[in-house]
Amino acid sequence: MTKPIILKAKDFDDMEFIAKPFIDNGYKIISADGKHILAKKRNYGNRYVHILFLFLIMFAIPYNSWIVYPTCIIYCGYFIYYLYRKSKIALITTESKDTEGNMVDFDDIEKIEI
Repeated sequence: MTKPIILKAKDFDDMEFIAKPFIDNGYKIISADGKHILAKKRNYGNRYVHILFLFLIMFAIPYNSWIVYPTCIIYCGYFIYYLYRKSKIALITTESKDTEGNMVDFDDIEKIEI
């Protein structure tokens, strides 16, 4: 996963206000309580790469060819890489310390591109 975006809020209403642009841009709320809102945006990769691979697998490469198997494996690897490594996570919290008592590094809200 990419580094999560961690934002500081004053209270629950401020958390909802900060979360609104994320939700409007495709993030889904995974978890929410009085102190945290956790949102995630899945990344499936480029649609043109999906179309290319699907076209190659279904029409261009004969099924009795040995090339179809590595192509399928590469395509699955591409999909899994983008799904698990390139998805974005945003954490909006009112707490400034983690469970071990260390201070949390917050991101600057003005510099974040949603």
